[in-house]
Amino acid sequence: MLMHDHEEGLFPPLQNRTIWRYVDFTKFVSLLECQQLWFARADQFEDPYEGTWSTAGIKLLRDPSHPLQLPPTAVDQIVSFSTQQREEMFISCWNASEHESAAMWKLYLQSNEGVAIRSDYDSLAAVLERSSLKAGISMVQYVDYERVVVPFGNAFFPFLYKRLSFAHENELRAVIWAIDSINRPQIQKGSTAVTIDVKADELIKSVYVSPAAPKWFGQLIEQVIRRYGLQILVVRSTLYDRPLF
Repeated sequence: MLMHDHEEGLFPPLQNRTIWRYVDFTKFVSLLECQQLWFARADQFEDPYEGTWSTAGIKLLRDPSHPLQLPPTAVDQIVSFSTQQREEMFISCWNASEHESAAMWKLYLQSNEGVAIRSDYDSLAAVLERSSLKAGISMVQYVDYERVVVPFGNAFFPFLYKRLSFAHENELRAVIWAIDSINRPQIQKGSTAVTIDVKADELIKSVYVSPAAPKWFGQLIEQVIRRYGLQILVVRSTLYDRPLF
């Protein structure tokens, strides 16, 4: 089930957007084989600020002149709650762009043998709408954590904001909270990941082969897709081809 922006203060794109997911060969085959989209638990991500309030926000709450006049113990509880929520939020990350990204190729692939899955916001939303798990989609907001207060009062906000140093990711993320809107668990406690069922040919619009991959790898991707009986366009990235004038 898909949450809407007015329900949880999400930041969906104003119109349909092309989105990309850069994965190695193993993860791509896993998607085709299992027909499932993977959501990692937030505390599994490398960014130590993932799911935290901004420094500016916590400083504001600790300011004795703040209108709320929260006692120090209450602020500590807010910080502790955000730490707990890192173990309750599950995220699927996508790059929102009309074009493939040279930076994303280098950041998210461990070798040249990888692909970029091209989809769009509407297709991802349709996948989540059919799921029994309640999920939301949002563009990530990039702010200066030393100066900008990440808004309080919404459990999703710490997972919808990131530091300016990550702005190059232009991230769109799908988020699933382990607890639904009426405080019932929808994901087993202790899970480090969760998956939702997808039809690969409905989610994937095309597959781009790494610009640094050898020719045989692109042919292998085509063979694998055909083996699963899918009609998905395979494109060899020309990102690093010499220009022809």
